[in-house]
Amino acid sequence: MSDGPPRRTQADVKRTSWPGWIWSVPIAALAVAGWLGIRALVQGGEKVTVTFDNAYGMKADDTSVTMRGLKIGSVSELTLAPDGRHIKAILKIDRAEQQYLRSGTRFYLHGAKPDIGDPSSLKGLISGPQIVMEPGPGKPAREFAGTDRAPALAPEHRPTVRYVVYLSGPAGELEPGAPVELLGFPVGTVIKTTLNYDPRTGSLTTPAEIALDPSQLGFVNGTPRSSSDAKTLVDTMLERLVAEGLRAQLTQDPPLVGSRKVKLDFVQDAPRATLMTENGATVIPAASSAGVDGIISKTDQIMAKINGLPIHETGEDVRKTVSQLRRLASSPKIRDTISHIDGAAAQADKTLQQVSPQIRALAAQLRETASEVESTARAANRTLGQGGGSQNDLPDTLRELTNTARSIRALADHLDEHPEELVQGRPGNAK
Repeated sequence: MSDGPPRRTQADVKRTSWPGWIWSVPIAALAVAGWLGIRALVQGGEKVTVTFDNAYGMKADDTSVTMRGLKIGSVSELTLAPDGRHIKAILKIDRAEQQYLRSGTRFYLHGAKPDIGDPSSLKGLISGPQIVMEPGPGKPAREFAGTDRAPALAPEHRPTVRYVVYLSGPAGELEPGAPVELLGFPVGTVIKTTLNYDPRTGSLTTPAEIALDPSQLGFVNGTPRSSSDAKTLVDTMLERLVAEGLRAQLTQDPPLVGSRKVKLDFVQDAPRATLMTENGATVIPAASSAGVDGIISKTDQIMAKINGLPIHETGEDVRKTVSQLRRLASSPKIRDTISHIDGAAAQADKTLQQVSPQIRALAAQLRETASEVESTARAANRTLGQGGGSQNDLPDTLRELTNTARSIRALADHLDEHPEELVQGRPGNAK
């Protein structure tokens, strides 16, 4: 048996198009990233830039953007503006609401400045403010200027009428955007307040520029759309109301702790006034500050009058009078006089007690005498009736006897009721 040459075997290797399982991981990652990108592109938000004066507690990825109470986006970034005086808030708005991003749309912060008069704004103390978007007309836009409170002005597509009011009181506390109310109804907003000094007269004035919304003034026949027609209509209305006593006042609601606002209301016994034009602006006459400011002002006036009274001199006069009365009361003569008066009064009481029984006995005797006189008169009458009398003047004597008896009886009754008059005399007879 011979050994043959060894046989060799060879594997049949086939190449495949799949690069290998190791590449499945990056491919899956790319697929997920692509899907997220497409989702972000389809469902992602529109970036909007809103400029505010201050951050007011806003936080990136935390502060929400709402419209009609529904969340439609959030703040994605907060940066300082190039001028260093403003804050730029980058908002991400849902694409479904991008149709409302127009030039007339307004953004404002709700809860940036909590106010007791607006309880809903107090939530900003805990959760921070939120940005509210108020849609408006115009062309598509992505940059806006926001405010720190809800605008009271009419939307930009409606006309407003501007006036100037010279307010008394702390007008510097009246912030732009503060409401203007007519009989308690919001009808406009404050544009700005300024401080003016006139070197010729040396006087300070605090004019406030306000804007009224004609659509909020209650015109029955509607409001005109043009600015000129609206101003004519509102001017005519205010001229009549001012003639009836309508005045502008700076007030605070709630008192002491609330924010300042301008109130248009009727003032009782207001001096006659009319609308005036000054430097091209129409001026609404104003009255003194209302509410607590007015009370404080009146209190200050009363205190000024009290301070002007001669209280010190009056006090000195009172002290002198009291001192003289004290010296007079401590005088020996006064004490002796009072002692004599007390003694005389005591003696009079003692005498009265002693004579009272005698006076009553005297009254009884007087009654007996009166009875005897009356008996004598009756007996004489009987005698005359029998024809025994011949004197012509006897009837007159009898009448006098009868009157005397009545007088004696009346005297007896009076002494019985007032025995002290024999000692003290009759009231009114003392000289």
